Amino acid sequence: MMRTSLFLGVVLALGAGGALVSVDASAQNARAARAQTEGSMVLSGSIDIAPDGSVEGFTLKNEDRIEPYIQDFLKQNVARWRFEPVLREGRAVAAKTPVNLRLVARRASGDGMDVVLSSANFRNFDPKATDAVAIDRMPPPSFPRELMEMGGAGEVQLLLRVARDGTVDDVIAEQVNAYVAGSARAMQRMRDVMARSAVSAARKWAFIAPSTGASVDDPFWTVRVPVRFFYGGNGDRYGKWQVYIPGPKQSAPWKVNDVAADDAPDMLPDGGVYMVGVDNGPKLLTPLQG
Repeated sequence: MMRTSLFLGVVLALGAGGALVSVDASAQNARAARAQTEGSMVLSGSIDIAPDGSVEGFTLKNEDRIEPYIQDFLKQNVARWRFEPVLREGRAVAAKTPVNLRLVARRASGDGMDVVLSSANFRNFDPKATDAVAIDRMPPPSFPRELMEMGGAGEVQLLLRVARDGTVDDVIAEQVNAYVAGSARAMQRMRDVMARSAVSAARKWAFIAPSTGASVDDPFWTVRVPVRFFYGGNGDRYGKWQVYIPGPKQSAPWKVNDVAADDAPDMLPDGGVYMVGVDNGPKLLTPLQG
């Protein structure tokens, strides 16, 4: 954990993200919602893993857009990480993995903020892979007019059951996270609008079934797909703090075999389809933050 006195700077950055407007929201409810709001920063990069599982190198994407104190904090933590050795043909080898990281800033005592590294994801999506579900047709949902009128923004983590012919058997909004704050009623309305739009689009998607690998004969496949809703220039928040309010997590009505790599589904990169129960990333053995 890092204690920083940049409380004002974080608050100002979060304020720039806007606030959800609700005509029936009381000022007291809105203040209560904002008091529970966290600051979030999502960053990406790559890690070089030595044959023994130690970290040989760590590179952050677009370092020039990241404050030096954040860079130092991450590099010090990642340098202490140790992974399960990556094996090829039974032999430990050097490897490189993508990484997506979420930093969270919470109000601390006095005039400061506690900044913690809350989650990391090492999943990789290869659109050419034949041992995983691939994209056939996946047009994104349109931005709902109602969401625009509310000034809403956020992300929907979809969980899909893909049939053997590549169609979508079933789909749920597993979690809907908000990027703006407001009253409980306004927040629920915003989450419902985003979930409906994402689920409606997903029902029309089509996929290519695995043709090789251990999952080729499965009766169906479960995949996660992140869908993010932004408007204007709010999508380009890389290296900046923004409001982040995680929503409740829903369970699928069908059996889902999760693995450790799915512990941070809200860290999955945009534009990918990620099979649930298939661990294609390296396994981290040490805590995120020492």
